[in-house]
Amino acid sequence: MKISTKLILFFCGVVTLFVLLGFSLLAQTRTVSAGYDALLAQQVRQAEMARVIQVSFKKQVQEWKDILLRGHTPDDLAKYTKQFHDEESDVRSGAAALAVAAQDAEVRELLNQFLAAHKSVGDKYQAAYEAYVSGGFDFKAADKMVRGQDRAPTNLFDQVVKRLNDDVAASVAAQKRAVADGRNLALALSGGLLAGLGLVGFLTVRNILQRLGRLKAVSDRLARADIDGLSVDISGPDEIGQFGDSMKGVHAAIEELSKLAADAGQA
Repeated sequence: MKISTKLILFFCGVVTLFVLLGFSLLAQTRTVSAGYDALLAQQVRQAEMARVIQVSFKKQVQEWKDILLRGHTPDDLAKYTKQFHDEESDVRSGAAALAVAAQDAEVRELLNQFLAAHKSVGDKYQAAYEAYVSGGFDFKAADKMVRGQDRAPTNLFDQVVKRLNDDVAASVAAQKRAVADGRNLALALSGGLLAGLGLVGFLTVRNILQRLGRLKAVSDRLARADIDGLSVDISGPDEIGQFGDSMKGVHAAIEELSKLAADAGQA
């Protein structure tokens, strides 16, 4: 194989390696992007929904307090009652939707428990509200009827939020590990291929330099007509081998001339 062909093949090998590495990095980037898109579309979205519901429930409890403290006038009573029921409806619909969307069985179970506890608390709030209105707006008696009743659903939903946040954290950690593993694999493969190409290039260059060194030594001896014991054995299918064959012709011609000169001297 000619030296020019070897160099072209080596160059093509390097270019191919970097092209393959580029495609590998692009594929890895797409995989990572798809993983994070799925994470954002499901787990992060669900965790955000849970936080919104959690805030809505706290607002519902606050609206109940506003009813007791400010509901002694008809306008304020209507206003805060409506806001209370709006928040209550948002909490129930949001929790029900989240229970359907949740992938985690434990989260679904906690949400179902929360919905049951929330309905029970809602019934108690309604009874206390009726007692408040019919009892001359006695907020102390109404508050006593539901005092501490929001703790159980609050604790349940706190567990939901924590579970979803833990799931998100675990998924993010898994994505990071996948990215690190993919990066390490790409580096190992590219490093191995580069090392292989480097070794091939080193051996090829060393072989060329060694043969060129032998060719120069032969050329120097032929230039001095020093052909005693000279062996021109620089073969090969490349340009150096062809040059070596030419040197063999020169060597043979010099031997012939030396023989003719010797015969002429004897005559």
